[in-house]
Amino acid sequence: MFSENMRIIEGKKLELIKKSLENYGAIFELPSDYKLVLINEEVFLVKTDVLTKVQNENLENNLISVGTQIGKFHKGNFLLGIEIHLIIGPKSKKVKLTEKGTSLFLYGRDVFVKNITNSPKKGFVIVSNKRDEIIGFGKFDGKMLINILDRGSYLRVLE
Repeated sequence: MFSENMRIIEGKKLELIKKSLENYGAIFELPSDYKLVLINEEVFLVKTDVLTKVQNENLENNLISVGTQIGKFHKGNFLLGIEIHLIIGPKSKKVKLTEKGTSLFLYGRDVFVKNITNSPKKGFVIVSNKRDEIIGFGKFDGKMLINILDRGSYLRVLE
C-alpha cells in the first residue's frame, strides 16, 4: 500500500478503465512488469521496479506524477489519455486511415469515409494510421470520423 496521494488501481476503478477501453473496441492488456497507479485523479502506467524504488525511498507523498500518464478520472468517468495505447492489446479493433486521412486527423480535423481504409462500426473507435500505429480516438457516425483526441493535440495546446 502506498499513501493517500498515490494508490495502485484495482477493483471498481480498474473495471471502469477496462469498460472505457471496451467502449472503443480495445482489449485491455497490462504488461506484466507494470502497474496502474492513481495520483490524485490521474492514472499512470509505472514499471514495478520504479514503484518499489518510490516506496523504499518514501517519495510517494511528494509525487505529482510518475511513469506515463494514460488518463484521468473525472466526475466518476475515466477519460482516455493519448498514451493509453500502451495498455491496448494489438488485436483491438481499429479504424485505419489513408495518409491524407492521417494528416487531417493529426491536425484535429474530422475525416470523411473516403479516407478510411476499413469498414468500422458506428460508435467510438481507436484510430490508427496505415502502419497500425494508434494516433487517436474518434466517433464514427457512418459517414464521418469525428476527432475526439489525437496525437497532434499536444502540439496545438502549446500554441
